[in-house]
Amino acid sequence: MTEADGEGSGLGLGAVGAAVTLMGIGSVVAKAAEIEGPVLGFHRAWGAAVVYCLVLVATRGHITVEKLRLAAPGGLVFGTQLGFFFSAVQLTTVANATMLLALQPVVVLFFFSRRFGETVTRRDWLLSALAIAGVGLVVFGSVDSPSWSPGGDALAVCALVSWTLYFVLSKRAREHLGAVEYQSMSLLFSGLILLPVAVIFSGTLDPGPGKWWWIPAMVAIPGTGHLLLNWAHSRVPLGLVSQLTLVSPVVSVALAAVVLDGETVNAVQIAGMALVLGALIAIVKARN
Repeated sequence: MTEADGEGSGLGLGAVGAAVTLMGIGSVVAKAAEIEGPVLGFHRAWGAAVVYCLVLVATRGHITVEKLRLAAPGGLVFGTQLGFFFSAVQLTTVANATMLLALQPVVVLFFFSRRFGETVTRRDWLLSALAIAGVGLVVFGSVDSPSWSPGGDALAVCALVSWTLYFVLSKRAREHLGAVEYQSMSLLFSGLILLPVAVIFSGTLDPGPGKWWWIPAMVAIPGTGHLLLNWAHSRVPLGLVSQLTLVSPVVSVALAAVVLDGETVNAVQIAGMALVLGALIAIVKARN
């Protein structure tokens, strides 16, 4: 490895570390904002779309009909995911919402492995079962929490499904679009699909008195995290990136326990989270 390679790798690891931290903080910010999920998702999507489109223009990028066509599927699904996840964290515990979303590698493994030319082994089945069992412990341990809601957990499962589909669609789109191109144009469609959802289910696009400042916070914190993660992909091996992103729910749960009411975690949940993360890390290592 040359000195330049080492410097690039070091910068990439730093970017991933910052990204997973910011995304973990973002889940807690979404909970603390107390803004209805579709409304928060709409403003998060459009705010980020404006920022990334400005970046695209500044870097002499171009928006074309063909590029919009390629970005549309992922953007529409990501908008759906934002609505589901932000609604989930408002209804249930941060631990439940983030740990359920962390099962994404398992869903990809069993439903999309053939598309990626991969074979599912017995070890994959066992580790996936352990990860699911760990999530079961996290959910079971939160039943007595005032912040727990079965409806919120159900929305988190919907967020998991849509996040997984977004991952698959994004993988296809990124074969033709750059990172900033894809993020800027896909987020336009995310905001587009969330507009009627917010109006119909929330009856307004107004976050509420004194809550507008949460919007730039959501664009700046988790939005920057996603951008840093995309930037780091060309500098850090994919397997290592996948492992490090599993730190995000740990950041969310730890921060929520400190700053939010009703978000304390017990021994059963800690054991469940350890089981989930351990199994997922083993899966990622085995696949890479």
